[in-house]
Amino acid sequence: MPHPSDTEIIRNSLTREVTNDAYAISQQIFKGQEPDVARVSNEQLDERYHQAILSGDRNYLMAEAARDPQQFLAATDRLVASGRAFVPPDAKAQPDAPLPRAARPDVPLPKVPPSLQQTFVEPPASPSIPEVSAPPPSTPAAPLAPAPAPALPPPLAA
Repeated sequence: MPHPSDTEIIRNSLTREVTNDAYAISQQIFKGQEPDVARVSNEQLDERYHQAILSGDRNYLMAEAARDPQQFLAATDRLVASGRAFVPPDAKAQPDAPLPRAARPDVPLPKVPPSLQQTFVEPPASPSIPEVSAPPPSTPAAPLAPAPAPALPPPLAA
């Protein structure tokens, strides 16, 4: 097994120290439910994301994805499963590589409060979607797009 370089040792040590300090500081700052923080249901969150998709608010969607990636992915999975949005077949997210063992923090992960344990439930596996030919390489595909509007019924004869 190769020995880590001095640079890797320093990087891992700093990462571990900063993460451990962040945990200690967060325990002092965030002592419980804050009065200005609200809990929202999955339906409310899905509707916010759906409206952002329809209005093309990429900045909001990217900020939400960075704020809580698991919550964002679960909500977008629900939107895709319900047919309110779709993901182009060639749009695949690449997961981040795990931290080296020497850089991993030595602090416990926060526990989910009992009031939230049922709020963000993973969506059931969606039925398989038939293969669709990929767009030409020169056409950039958006990660999420609104679902096509259903056809309107013919007007009533008077």
